[in-house]
Amino acid sequence: MSIGVSSANADAGSTTARLRLERGWSRQRLAHEFHRLASQRGERLPSANSVIKQIYRVESGRTHTPEQPYVDLWCEVFGVGADVLFGSAASAVDPPADETGPYEVVSHKFIPVHLGGQRAAALAARVDATPAAGQWWAGCRILPVETAAGRSADLYVWPWGVALAHLREELELETLTDLALWRRSSYPASRAWTDEQVRGITGDQEISSPYCFSGYWLKSAKWEGERLDRAVRLLSMPSQLLQRVDRTDDAAALLAGGRQVEQVMMRDGVERADLVAFGASGVSVAYASWSSVAYHPLVAESALPESELVACELLVQGIWCYTREILHQVEAGIDPVVPVPYGWRFLRAVRSRLTVATPEETGQAHSMRVAVLETSKIVPQLDAALTALRDSEAGG
Repeated sequence: MSIGVSSANADAGSTTARLRLERGWSRQRLAHEFHRLASQRGERLPSANSVIKQIYRVESGRTHTPEQPYVDLWCEVFGVGADVLFGSAASAVDPPADETGPYEVVSHKFIPVHLGGQRAAALAARVDATPAAGQWWAGCRILPVETAAGRSADLYVWPWGVALAHLREELELETLTDLALWRRSSYPASRAWTDEQVRGITGDQEISSPYCFSGYWLKSAKWEGERLDRAVRLLSMPSQLLQRVDRTDDAAALLAGGRQVEQVMMRDGVERADLVAFGASGVSVAYASWSSVAYHPLVAESALPESELVACELLVQGIWCYTREILHQVEAGIDPVVPVPYGWRFLRAVRSRLTVATPEETGQAHSMRVAVLETSKIVPQLDAALTALRDSEAGG
């Protein structure tokens, strides 16, 4: 039965396999050589088993052109050019020379905590709580919080019983994989910091944040054209570059593997079913997914302001956390209990604000709102919570 291996792939595979066999080497022996050379070059490769699998994929024709640093390692081991081993496509593996150097991105982390109506009201009544300007819904208050150097942080309190930490951090990185690793490693610390702040303010040591959602504002890009579009796509789903948490916690292996995946995606394209574009041609490049939201202004004077993206996510995440808490109660087999002013009629009003365009809404803001609603799946969750409250005596 055919396995669908193209003749070009088979040719590349037969060349690499022939050169290995001429030396009397096993794939394990070749993997050892790759590790030795990579170490000399100051690079780290994944485990021996992972390298052997990569060798097998190339030799069997399943992969025609491997990622870096494998192309260079194959060439160095056997003393031949990449075109001999892999054909002209190998020249497309390396990024363009003008993409060297860092890029600048602002990370926005949104970390909600469900407090309940009474605690939220108590926080909002504090003398140091001030009205939060520029919000998509009235009644939001902001509290000052201490934070570490290199980032700014605000604690927002929504009157329906949700506190939401917003952490803004400016980063300068070399690769998108660097961002993915930073994101994965910093999430636990950011959530722990949020929990500590909210526990300290409320005195409730049982409070715990359920999740962290990120948005990325690409300030300075080093990519152009199609590769810029692919980079912003990856910013909206950075975890796509890394192995699952349960597969490995080896940072060096994650970095090496992630950079290989990044090179392939930047070369071949980035697709995922839940990816939604909301940029404006010639003005911005923007994508939203279940994982993150990413935005790059091409013309700053015409693009969305950064504050608009933040305001959108502050409301969406505040309602997402609230409706999720309602549904947790439903799933526990009890009628949900909520503050009287924030029952099903309130959710109906919020649904209208989120889903219906206003006369003053710009086309770009409209596209962003629609993309965020679609990828966050908040509307069906909001509808389910609304129905539950409507059916319950506690729903007001």
